[in-house]
Amino acid sequence: MASFSIQEIYEIAGRQAIVTGGGSGIGQIICQGFVANNVDVAVVDKFQDRIDETIRLCLQVKEEVGSTSVITSLCYDIGDEDSNTELVKKINISYDCVDILINCAGIRRQNRETFTPGESLEKLHRAANSISWKDFRDTFDVNVFGMYFLTAGLVSKLGEAAAKGEGRGCVICFSSPCSVHNNQFVPTYQLSKVSIDHMVRIMAAEFADKYIRVNAISPGLYASRMTPMAPNDPSSNMKYVHLVPARRAGTPEEMVSAVIFLCSKGGAYMDGRNLRMDGGRLL
Repeated sequence: MASFSIQEIYEIAGRQAIVTGGGSGIGQIICQGFVANNVDVAVVDKFQDRIDETIRLCLQVKEEVGSTSVITSLCYDIGDEDSNTELVKKINISYDCVDILINCAGIRRQNRETFTPGESLEKLHRAANSISWKDFRDTFDVNVFGMYFLTAGLVSKLGEAAAKGEGRGCVICFSSPCSVHNNQFVPTYQLSKVSIDHMVRIMAAEFADKYIRVNAISPGLYASRMTPMAPNDPSSNMKYVHLVPARRAGTPEEMVSAVIFLCSKGGAYMDGRNLRMDGGRLL
């Protein structure tokens, strides 16, 4: 049957996507994936130079595949209340529809000192206190509050899209496997991701009457500005890749395929769920 074909099930051409954190890492990958599939993309990031880089890459994809995508730039800080409010206003006024909202923007503030079992009590005390109140506030401003208020501010646009069916009116929030493991002590980041997990369920339930679908993706090890590929980089979690059953980082194609699934007719019956794209890391 034609209705079982990949083209029919996963067709998302002509839809409008808003992608926060689109200036780097997974957000940048998703923007390119959308352009390859003829989706109009609004790239949202705090830094214009990063947006420009993403647009350059997207234009390369557009030329390579002959895409019809329209690519636009939105330079706003979703973690700042005033900037977030202006972004919501801009999208509601300037965009006819919002079929897809990708909440990918996020920051990770780490404790400046680490503790290894067997070290002194004094070292444990220093490590536990080597994170500041401001680090917590900044993390939640971006990872939780900004994500919530942007999504809430676009509910009307998302609801109008959802009424058209076939997977439109889709929200994807980016969480992390660290929301359910304690392999590392990164409390600001881990607690923000726990909040996202439950926020997805809360929003999905609240928006269910209009079937605005809210799901999460928890990516494992994917190359990004937050997770550089070099395993010897102390800021990178790539040093844990040997613990992943897949024994490798995830690929851009794997991430794009998961996003397309959730945004399309093929994933239109999934709501309030967390798709863990982690190569089996939580095992």
